[in-house]
Amino acid sequence: MDELILRALIASLLVSLNASVAGTLAIFRRTPFLIAGSAHSALFGVAVALFLNSTGIGAHYFLLALISALIFAFLSANAARRGDVNVGIATAFSLSMALAAIFISMTRNSASNAWQFLFGDILLLTFDDFVILTISTVFVLLAVSFLYHKFIFISFDPSGAEAMCINTYLYDFLLIALISLSAVTALKAIGAVLVFSIFIAPSSAARVLGKSLSSVFVISFILALLSLYSGLLVSFFFNIPSGAVAAAIASLVYFAISWRRKA
Repeated sequence: MDELILRALIASLLVSLNASVAGTLAIFRRTPFLIAGSAHSALFGVAVALFLNSTGIGAHYFLLALISALIFAFLSANAARRGDVNVGIATAFSLSMALAAIFISMTRNSASNAWQFLFGDILLLTFDDFVILTISTVFVLLAVSFLYHKFIFISFDPSGAEAMCINTYLYDFLLIALISLSAVTALKAIGAVLVFSIFIAPSSAARVLGKSLSSVFVISFILALLSLYSGLLVSFFFNIPSGAVAAAIASLVYFAISWRRKA
């Protein structure tokens, strides 16, 4: 098997794990737009890295994207503390996109450089990208497994968590930060524009189908993985971006499941 194909298959598996964990936690937190906000905030860091590289200053996209996403996580958690988390997410989203547009406009060859981060291409991941994806995924899985019960508690019963003397602000920030890290991790593979569909659509469908919290994570992972593998299969036979196909399939599956349940 070709090395690029094998890398894409494993990368799809890793992205699906991130989608299952981050997407489901965002659904449980009742802030699905957090995924899009994180990805587009990370895009600001990518735009800064592209600008610095165009001026001869070496900068790695992942580090700056992660810093940008963590700043977004802090702003969102701070907004959640005041009860208006969705307004905070939307405002940070708009600010980061505006700043990203400014830096991209000042970057030479910006269109070609920014394209992969906007729409992604899992077949074009370099070995360094693959290593980053692997390490980040392992870190997210370990962190979420360690803090899982706290995250579930503050998501479903924040008042009860406060009554139990749990620092809800701290854990809310950690939850948003890990969701942001997952979005940044998948940024180059599926792009800032499509990450919302891959992360949220399978998790939303899984919540309809799942009978327990654990089953939602499992079903979400399976749906995300099948969507990504289907995208790769279609792109193999036709000249169509795999990420776009995967996002379309994931979204259509969600609509089909939600409509069938309502019927």
